[in-house]
Amino acid sequence: MELNKLKNKRILVTGATSGIGKSLTLKLINLGSKVAFCGRSKNKMDNLLNETKGFEDNCYHELFDITNENDIKMFVKNVINNFGGIDILVNCAGANTAKSYLKDMKTSDLEYMLKINTIAPFVFMREVYENMIKNNAGIVINVLSTVCNFSNEGIGAYTASKAGLDALIKVFRKEARENNIHVSSIYPGGVDTDFRDISKPKYLTPEKVADSILFMMLFENNGVIDELVIRPMIEKNYL
Repeated sequence: MELNKLKNKRILVTGATSGIGKSLTLKLINLGSKVAFCGRSKNKMDNLLNETKGFEDNCYHELFDITNENDIKMFVKNVINNFGGIDILVNCAGANTAKSYLKDMKTSDLEYMLKINTIAPFVFMREVYENMIKNNAGIVINVLSTVCNFSNEGIGAYTASKAGLDALIKVFRKEARENNIHVSSIYPGGVDTDFRDISKPKYLTPEKVADSILFMMLFENNGVIDELVIRPMIEKNYL
């Protein structure tokens, strides 16, 4: 990969304080990109900032809850003011906090999953898109999940929220094409992050997923990777 092409690119990463988002953010900063990132945990943000010392001039960050639409809109506005625009958006933020069978699922749990996994990334895309249109160029990459491609018991709220975003992205992809803006999705299978209660060393690493996102960013020559599915070898949830 010609990683040097990402130097000075203005990139916004959501969910940057842990897992895939953190790995991607650190890689981009070390490549010389101008990176804006956000999270909601102060402790995790402090840890990330400790790892990015010396690169402050190329970074912009804010701490807020992405269920608040006004906070998202203000963050995007501040990033544009600081960087002069946004070339690439990567929606990494997500959660799976409502694990239950449908008969036991609370309406409030489903609503929260939709706010985090469907509505928040939609707002980021909408707000960034306006700036990208002015430049007639841009890349939007959304981190989804292989739950969009299969169904398992006990994770109905998470599955519904990711599948809803997936459907929205498929429409947006067609709408954005006329403005030369690439809208892509990556569907990781199991990833060994603190997203899970226990370690899964045979699952994908966050670094592997981050490298795949970098590859998607650099795919050029009048082409675009609309959708990319990656799984650990031990996983068979694809029927």
